Amino acid sequence: MNWNQALSQGIVAPHSVCQLIIVGETKEGQPFCMENVFTVQKVTSTHFTVSFDFQGVSPFEKLDHVSFIDLSCRVRGILYSAFVGLEQLEVKKNVCTLLLTAPSELRSEQSRRHLRASLPVRTPVTCRIMGVRRFASHQSVAFHGQMLDISSSGLSFVTQVRLFYPLYLELRFLLPGDPEPYTVYGEVVRVSHFSSDLYRVAVELRSLSDSLTRRIDEYCMNE
Repeated sequence: MNWNQALSQGIVAPHSVCQLIIVGETKEGQPFCMENVFTVQKVTSTHFTVSFDFQGVSPFEKLDHVSFIDLSCRVRGILYSAFVGLEQLEVKKNVCTLLLTAPSELRSEQSRRHLRASLPVRTPVTCRIMGVRRFASHQSVAFHGQMLDISSSGLSFVTQVRLFYPLYLELRFLLPGDPEPYTVYGEVVRVSHFSSDLYRVAVELRSLSDSLTRRIDEYCMNE
């Protein structure tokens, strides 16, 4: 659906709410990830303005630059989403206001069991945030974690970086006893606290080739 159709149907309209997922990099060179519900203030054919209230320190205080922003809203049971551009970010008192470029199109959306193998402690994985909901945007800064288990449908790992559904990740790793490196892509489906400073992240793998599926299945079977 194009943007003007969305406006005419009231999918995005003043006083409606939407969710933004904002991914970038902090001033310390760490991944910046934020999700929040925003209220739409103003809409035109080329731009729209959203805002939200906060208490205490601005959530954008440590933000150095934005890699991408995903907009989503649910109307009559249908999820609409799109990547949007940031034109301006303003913080006054306890209100954050963002001026965003309108997307040309909005996407819309309405299991098989696999063998799973637990992995030895300290099986490292290098991750990058690539986008949202299986759609890639701009590659984010790399961060690291420790893998816990894997199957050809998904994997889980622990990390100090707070992630959330539905971020889209690139994951690079070596499995114990397998000399060939793996590069896979997947969507975050669940995040839970693992310890005081670690999160456990479950990822559903996407667009796995047949050869890569066989390699992971064979590894899990041997384990």
